[in-house]
Amino acid sequence: MEMNKNLTLVVGDWVRGKTRNGALVHGYLESIQSKNSKVALKVVVSDNERIIGNTVHFEQKDIEKIDNSVKTSEKQLEDLIDFALATKDHNWFMELSAELKNLKQNEKFSTNRNNDLNSNYKKLRNRSY
Repeated sequence: MEMNKNLTLVVGDWVRGKTRNGALVHGYLESIQSKNSKVALKVVVSDNERIIGNTVHFEQKDIEKIDNSVKTSEKQLEDLIDFALATKDHNWFMELSAELKNLKQNEKFSTNRNNDLNSNYKKLRNRSY
């Protein structure tokens, strides 16, 4: 299948692949065995519902790292936090909670800044020259 074009994979990376039986899977890496290039993937989403929640083993070359640079919404982070709690993944929970806190702070800053800009604009517009 030769998918993996990523230079490095680390435990916790989100990846996707296809099992020998043809099931498409998305999940995160639970472990990596560098000596034989095998990885253990915890299946979160699959077109084969029976393997969701299970660990599946792959050759590193048969998986692809999912780009996680996509902006995450507040609702998505809250859903992921619920998932981290359900899986009892304390580190992930803490990481997501910090990300949610930063997102809320940035939104608050952005809203305050926009309000200040609007207020200044109105003041300038109402000035008589």
